This record gives sequence, C-alpha cells and structure tokens, in this order.
Amino acid sequence: MKLLLINYYIIMKYNIFKLFISIITLLFAVSCNMGPKPENIAEDFLKAYFAADYENAAKYCTPALEQDLLDALEEMNALNEEIRENIKRHTQYYAPQIKSAESAGDDSVSVYYSIVNTAADSLATSNLVKESKLDIVKTEEGYRVNCKEETYTCEK
Repeated sequence: MKLLLINYYIIMKYNIFKLFISIITLLFAVSCNMGPKPENIAEDFLKAYFAADYENAAKYCTPALEQDLLDALEEMNALNEEIRENIKRHTQYYAPQIKSAESAGDDSVSVYYSIVNTAADSLATSNLVKESKLDIVKTEEGYRVNCKEETYTCEK
C-alpha cells in the first residue's frame, strides 16, 4: 500500500510539473504575438497624420515613408504660423474609422478606412472626407505603414 502511494505521489508530481511547463510555454507563445495589430498601427498613424503630427506619424512607417513625412514636417515648419494653425484647425476633427483588414500576402495587410469630419467646419462639404486603404507590412520592428498607395510618391 505504501509503495502504491509513493508511485501515485511521483506520478502526480510529474503531471503537475508537465502542466506547469505547458502553461509557461503557452504564456510565452501568446506574449510573442501580443504586438499591435495592423489595424491599430493604421489607426494610430492616421490619427497622427491628420493631426499634422508628422513626427509621431513617421514612427509607424517604413523608412521611405518616414523620410517623406519628416520632409513634410520641415515644409510645415517653414510655413507662416497662421497657415499652420489653419491646417491644424481644419484637420483636427478628422477621425479615422477602420473598416476592415485583409491579408495581402505573408507579411502584408491591406487596411481599409474612412476619414470622417466629426464637426461642422466651414471648409467641409460633407462628413465623409475620404475612403481609401493603407498597406501595412511586417518588419523586424513590427507592423509599419508602407507607401504603395498611388497618392504617395515615396517608392523610387
């Protein structure tokens, strides 16, 4: 009887150890996939971009688009203060609305979005400003906005 209890104790201890290792492995695997989703990257980029915060928007981009935004920031800073404030006033109510995301390959996602004007603005003609898509690619740093859209000129 004593031998049976010892065997039972050893088996239970071994099973608990296996369970513990399995849980640790599962937690590690889940934590590796916990980075921001492409939709979140797109939304954060669009919010910063339409707030004319190009420096912050550039953080979400591939190097080519990042450089274009930093160049735009230089141009924006060269403008008259009143013009800069008008640009920011006009775009401050633009809100991105992510519509959908779909895989465009192994490391690429197309994120479809709308930009909506959330406030009555004397320059606005409707609430819907633009519908389009962003190409998001997976890089070593995580997902980044890529400039494949025809409105961008950063691909050389």
